[in-house]
Amino acid sequence: MSRIRDLFFDEFYDELERVAVGIEKEERADQPPLLTDETRSRWHTYAPDPEGREGALVSVDGGVQFSSFAYGDFVAVARACALVHVPGRSQTVEKSVKIYVGEVFDDRDRGFIPGYVRMITEYNTAYAAATRVLEDGGAPVVLMDGSLYFGRFPYAVREYIHHGELLTELFESITRLRCLSRDHGFPLVGVTKDSTVFYMYMAMMRRAVGDAGLGWLVPEVEEASNPFSLRMKAEQWPQNRRAQAEVFLERRPLCDTALVNEVMREEGFTNPLLLAPSIYYARDGDTTDLYKRIRNSVAKLKAEKMIRAIDGFFKCPGVAVTYWKPTEKARPFRVDVSASWLGYNEPWDRRKTNEFVDSEANMGSMERVLNHLGYWHVNPIEYNVPLRQADMLARFDRELYRQKYEPFIVKRLERAGLIVTDSRRDIREVDG
Repeated sequence: MSRIRDLFFDEFYDELERVAVGIEKEERADQPPLLTDETRSRWHTYAPDPEGREGALVSVDGGVQFSSFAYGDFVAVARACALVHVPGRSQTVEKSVKIYVGEVFDDRDRGFIPGYVRMITEYNTAYAAATRVLEDGGAPVVLMDGSLYFGRFPYAVREYIHHGELLTELFESITRLRCLSRDHGFPLVGVTKDSTVFYMYMAMMRRAVGDAGLGWLVPEVEEASNPFSLRMKAEQWPQNRRAQAEVFLERRPLCDTALVNEVMREEGFTNPLLLAPSIYYARDGDTTDLYKRIRNSVAKLKAEKMIRAIDGFFKCPGVAVTYWKPTEKARPFRVDVSASWLGYNEPWDRRKTNEFVDSEANMGSMERVLNHLGYWHVNPIEYNVPLRQADMLARFDRELYRQKYEPFIVKRLERAGLIVTDSRRDIREVDG
């Protein structure tokens, strides 16, 4: 195939040259990033202690595939596994599968629903594995692949009308695991390989503008989710205020992981940052508006069940985030941890802003988690051996799904009375 001339390559190359020439080559100024001092002041140099590992590591990962049939019929299949590693014993595995069947007519839902199904499966599997460790008298350390934080909270009432029961199950599965973590005093951890968020950046920015005497700018920073939205807000400010704030309006800001990578050279981690929920709140600061819209749009019994699930989600402890460099040369990882593990057991809905944890006792709790992560870290690919193994087991290959799973799904649905029809695109791909 490599010897076959691509019909479009000449056009591609010309376009690439045009784009490359058109890029403004802005050289970063020969000075440290804006928040260098703030980052260094929240850094803890720490080399993980392999002998300091405590508990049974439960590594959880999952995969999902889906089928979009003609006329809106939609199926999502998720599978997840949890590998339980107790020092001195052989690994055991917990597995589960979840299937969602429904009609989907909105492209947004085709993107959201598979993610929800996967999360439910992963959290249910993690809960089952952690419960088994507890029943055996052990102390689990539950490690999830990816973030523990609900970055995009489903606040659009359209979602509750269309797939509210799925969302109810999602909130319940997350709440169940977080409460188990709180009640039994074990850490719930999530590792993200490539994170591009600005949570720490904006929290440090809030303090920096306050220290600079720009009190009027503090609430503006609090309301901005990232530096780009802050710059958009700045367009509406009077000229004198914009001039005061200009030094804080970076044109090329560094996301949290990039900032740590640029500033810090030694191994260690940042002060954990307690995250506030990412939900659209009414102006009175609670979920009243969301609950009102659900009650006005969904049948009473279903609406109340959804609201109970959401309320339970916000009544359990939340999530904190830190950025960790396992070695001097390693790029930083984002590490989420249950707030209860750091001693913050209050309901999550009481936290309105992101706040740094400063207590040394909390740093010790973080170090106990990093002892596990550091022990299993090998390189940027094998960043955690058990988690990598869970990923290899749970990863859901598209061809495997289409050849083995999907035919069983179609036949069983037809036996149940649901006749699904392949989309024209699928028919074209099969027929060549």
